[in-house]
Amino acid sequence: MHLRRHRIRILLVNAFLRVLTLVAASLPVQAISEPVSFGDVLQLPIAEVAHTQDYGSSPLKTVVNIRGSDASRGVVTLIHGGCWSNAYDRTHALPMAEALSTRGYDVWVPEYRRVGDEGGGWPGSLEDIIAAVKFVTDKTGQQPILVGHSAGGHLALRAAQTSLAIDGVVGLAPITDLVSYGAESGSCQSMVAPFMGDDTYSPDENYRDASVNLNAITVPVAVVIGNEDPIVGATQVAIFDAEQITTVEDAGHFDVIHPKTEAFSAVLAALAAMKERGH
Repeated sequence: MHLRRHRIRILLVNAFLRVLTLVAASLPVQAISEPVSFGDVLQLPIAEVAHTQDYGSSPLKTVVNIRGSDASRGVVTLIHGGCWSNAYDRTHALPMAEALSTRGYDVWVPEYRRVGDEGGGWPGSLEDIIAAVKFVTDKTGQQPILVGHSAGGHLALRAAQTSLAIDGVVGLAPITDLVSYGAESGSCQSMVAPFMGDDTYSPDENYRDASVNLNAITVPVAVVIGNEDPIVGATQVAIFDAEQITTVEDAGHFDVIHPKTEAFSAVLAALAAMKERGH
């Protein structure tokens, strides 16, 4: 383990995030048919969650803490996706959170107001994420890495544009440009307008302000995305530098949150590299 970490540290000197794919490919995973579906993720077992805490007065402002006996790798705030809609809660992200906890991370999974909830959408959803991250920092005394999937990746990256004390962001198939994404066809794409409080898609300055601006992010950012993702395409990650992106072959939208996939190995590698860079 020490030798492997040392090798990663050396490689990071010259090519920080380009090494992620190589590391991911070297990690053994249990065979599973890929790309995986959302149904495959829902079928994953979940242990009983006992550590739910309130970070605000709304019943939705809660955070689940999943921490194993070893939390030496630090704190992760895992922000679930679901097209910003309250049709999807954090339940589907808990298997991933448990998998991260077994690998030495202290994982916190916030719920937040989404479209369909009073105060959800823009900017309420982002405000909840910011409040949750501050709560996690206060509780742990550590700056977390934000890990966000899809719409959760958008919120994680957008939160990083604020003064939050965080160590970095790992975006998993993140939505970044609400103007272009909302113009596409698809069920998730159709949620951009309601997220922005509109009856119909009407892109304006508010859409641009709600989109991700990398120039406003000062912490390290890594992105993992599958090349077979039908929900978030390559255009949404085009704003990132090549060295920030790990593209996983034959992986879809949900492979990045399924602990038994090659894509999840790439996520682990991205987290490990970010932690190494922090030291």
